[in-house]
Amino acid sequence: MEAGFTYFDTAYVYTGSEAATKKALVERYPRKSFTLATKLNAMMMAPNEKAAKNQFYTSLERTGAGYFDYYLLHAMMEGGYTKYDKFRLWDFVNEQKAKGLVKHMGFSFHAGPQLLDKLLRKHPEVDFVQLQINYVDWENPSVAARANYEVAREHGKSIVVMEPVKGGSLANPPAAVKKLFNEYHPDMSYASWAVRFVASLDGIITVLSGMSNIDQMEDNLSYMKKFQPLNEEEQKIIQQAQRILGNSSTIPCTACHYCTEGCPKHIPIPEIFTAMNKQLGNGQMAEAVSDYQKVNVSGGLASECIDCKQCEHVCPQHLGITGYLKQCADKLEK
Repeated sequence: MEAGFTYFDTAYVYTGSEAATKKALVERYPRKSFTLATKLNAMMMAPNEKAAKNQFYTSLERTGAGYFDYYLLHAMMEGGYTKYDKFRLWDFVNEQKAKGLVKHMGFSFHAGPQLLDKLLRKHPEVDFVQLQINYVDWENPSVAARANYEVAREHGKSIVVMEPVKGGSLANPPAAVKKLFNEYHPDMSYASWAVRFVASLDGIITVLSGMSNIDQMEDNLSYMKKFQPLNEEEQKIIQQAQRILGNSSTIPCTACHYCTEGCPKHIPIPEIFTAMNKQLGNGQMAEAVSDYQKVNVSGGLASECIDCKQCEHVCPQHLGITGYLKQCADKLEK
């Protein structure tokens, strides 16, 4: 707050987050000194229209914010977006906007440009969209970051960026990418390359950073307080990194944990993939096996997957999770 960074993002489904927002933010600072975003999730958490709409009132109560500066329909994707129409939630949020309880209406999105274009044509009243954009997913066909960005801008929509560091993985990229960045600027953090890449795009409201500690916050402040867009040489370096990562075999998991909530075998899928990526990205097999053993102390081996694919149905990245689990079992359980 003292540094001038005043946009805070939470959601109804982020356990404990809205209550923490009330305690850490709303009760400590004047309401007009910050902007607050939260989200309504019909796909995962709403069996009917009444339950979906009640999320809004629950979020107001949990946060104590009085109103939301940015309110999003959460995680639009193929197979789930129709519930927002069925429960008349677009109109509902517009009604809250008319009452002054919502300042800006938007949605977060995890699908392709065709669906994004369809939604923005059907709902021109939307003020902004929240998109997954980072330099490694810029041309990734399963994420379509560039294509989605271009669709949003063609519709004149501003953008909030999520996953700029891809679940933290771009803060520790493969060795070849580290070498590339270090040779240009050895004092610049790897995360800074990722955040500055998306912050340099036109039409960006803010870049969400899932900071886990004070050091990460201070790193972000060091290069964003007096932000300088990537220069031409830095853009070329990012393009080289994209080419390197385009041939990477790492598992592109962002550790959102949507996959784990309904797993009948309680497999810690994101943690297993993080361990596996130490081998896939940096050749660190011993470290990968060690990390894998640590996350499976109480069970949930990759080999225990029963191939029910519930995880794949809710994955925002559309990953072939069961196939990746077989790969992890083969490599890490021998």
